[in-house]
Amino acid sequence: MLVFNKAVAQRLIAPVMLLLSLVCVLLPASSAYAATQALSVTAQKQFDKMKTSATTADSAKLQSLYSSFVQGQDQNNARDARLKATSKQNDTDETALRTRIKVIDQTKIDNLERKLKKTKDGYQPLFDQYTAATASLKAAKKLGSKTLNAALQLQVDLLEISVKAAKADIKAVDAEYKQAKSNATATIKRLRDQLAAINKEEQLIAPQKSAVSQLNKQKSAEWSDFLYSLRSGDSKNAIRSLTLLGSVLNETAQRLATMEACEARIAAIIKSVSNQVR
Repeated sequence: MLVFNKAVAQRLIAPVMLLLSLVCVLLPASSAYAATQALSVTAQKQFDKMKTSATTADSAKLQSLYSSFVQGQDQNNARDARLKATSKQNDTDETALRTRIKVIDQTKIDNLERKLKKTKDGYQPLFDQYTAATASLKAAKKLGSKTLNAALQLQVDLLEISVKAAKADIKAVDAEYKQAKSNATATIKRLRDQLAAINKEEQLIAPQKSAVSQLNKQKSAEWSDFLYSLRSGDSKNAIRSLTLLGSVLNETAQRLATMEACEARIAAIIKSVSNQVR
């Protein structure tokens, strides 16, 4: 009985999963702005019929409001397209810039690191010779030979002069290497601090996106009411819906304009920092 129930369940689940997959495919991609609302052929006929049967004043108002709605919607769609393109470009440019900043002076630092190693390795035989000569002098002193001590002391003294010069050379190269790393670190921090201003703009964009999303829902709901008014022939309610749709579009336009301004400032920040990267 348990096997039968499982088989039945599987047969029931399969069509449901297929339906869900089709729904996911058919759903439109998310956008900052809603899909374009337009009258179907049938709705257009209903709209024309409504204007004909309405008073002259209401007919003119219906046409004026609808024309303003179409124009406002087109303008918002165009602004949304520009906004998305700018946002995408800013993201690409910022990523590339941060990569450039990360490797500032890296070639110079690598070269100095190799130079330091080469300098140390080059002087190592001298240091080894000095260590050996010092050990020999210490051993000779135990033997009590003044002639041998004097000869070895002279050798140690001469080597010591060279060793001091070698250490000074190594110290200079090491200082140059450390300074280059310090300068790069400071530059990277300074530039990253400037890029942090982008976060402020993104924080301003977030609530605008949320507001536009809510306005889109309001627009869809009001559009449905408008279509219902056309089907029922209620011109007064159609005027009310078109008036509210116009208000929604106007507020949406303001929100999109605010986001555009934020993206423009982000682009300016990226450009300013990019100009400072060698």
